[in-house]
Amino acid sequence: MPSALGLPDEAVGRVVSVISGDSLGIEILTADSRTNAIDSVKLADIEVPSTVTPAGKDAQRYAFSLLKNQTVYLDIEDNAKRARNDWSQLICVVYLMDSDFSPVWPPVNRIMVDAGHAVLSEDPNNEFNSSDWWQGPPNYRPSETRALFLAMLQEASSSGQATTSSETVEGVTTADPTKVSVLGRDSKSGSVSIGYRK
Repeated sequence: MPSALGLPDEAVGRVVSVISGDSLGIEILTADSRTNAIDSVKLADIEVPSTVTPAGKDAQRYAFSLLKNQTVYLDIEDNAKRARNDWSQLICVVYLMDSDFSPVWPPVNRIMVDAGHAVLSEDPNNEFNSSDWWQGPPNYRPSETRALFLAMLQEASSSGQATTSSETVEGVTTADPTKVSVLGRDSKSGSVSIGYRK
């Protein structure tokens, strides 16, 4: 998959839980006013079968293999009244991150459809247009979010932290985006579980 040439990247997070093929638990690394430290995300404009069905379990396994522990960019629904669904999940288009910390084209939403694990379910009320996912990637202009994320990684790297360090600098452990974690801040907090919401 080639790197994207131009994508909204309003927040950066790490996938800590794959609830279903279109629902994720994300640890937010660069905050946006609409996000929580640990947030539940719904992939915009797609629908997958329920996880109680074989097809739904297959979709969840595929999403797990693609996304678990991956650092991703989030394009969040811009309409504040519709940024979350009835289950309080952020509505997002999600992009994987390449080795240069740039968004990867196409978005995960389309990847799930192309893999046969989801169908399009266009919401005419959100900002997204899923037909754009099958066009060429738009021109890439790095955002402030990407610049902030890179600065955080550089600060962590220049402070001499080892790759296996569990210490954090502004929520970042190392220059390896798979090691970035705000969960390491509080050793008393224990693990975070984002479970299935009915």
